[in-house]
Amino acid sequence: MDLGAIHQTADRVGMIFREFAPDDRSAIDEMLRACGVFTDEEIRVALEIVDAWSPFEQDEDYAIFVLEGDGRVQGYVCFSKTPLTTSTWHLYWICVHPEYQGTGAGRALMHQVEAVIRSRGGERLALETSGQPRFDRTRRFYRSAGFREVGRIKDFYKTGDDCLTFCKELDER
Repeated sequence: MDLGAIHQTADRVGMIFREFAPDDRSAIDEMLRACGVFTDEEIRVALEIVDAWSPFEQDEDYAIFVLEGDGRVQGYVCFSKTPLTTSTWHLYWICVHPEYQGTGAGRALMHQVEAVIRSRGGERLALETSGQPRFDRTRRFYRSAGFREVGRIKDFYKTGDDCLTFCKELDER
């Protein structure tokens, strides 16, 4: 992957998009908790993935990147190629610290994820999110970033909590 091009794009908004480093774990933990939308179980799962991440296995497992600005990790993202597909990727986690929400940090993260996926031959990005009201802002963000809702499973997570699937085509068709 051409990280030079990724840094150029991120630098335009005064931020650096880079691979996760183990020292970033505490910042990710703090931002997940500060957001106020994730349950303790969701935070536990996100941190398990962070803790299991290895730079030597990222092509086969998860890619984890952070967005840094003002000397602080402002956001992070976790994604991977979807198994058994030729060009579909899956976004598992994206989080921006509440202090930086509304500053363009989320858009910068998403833009960089899409650039990485395109550089690896990816043509689409899929994600799932909760239908709970606490995720209204998240769903608005996805829609404004060009994702469209392509499916819904009623009561997926629990009664009254649907799973909404979103997808964005990344190819140049």
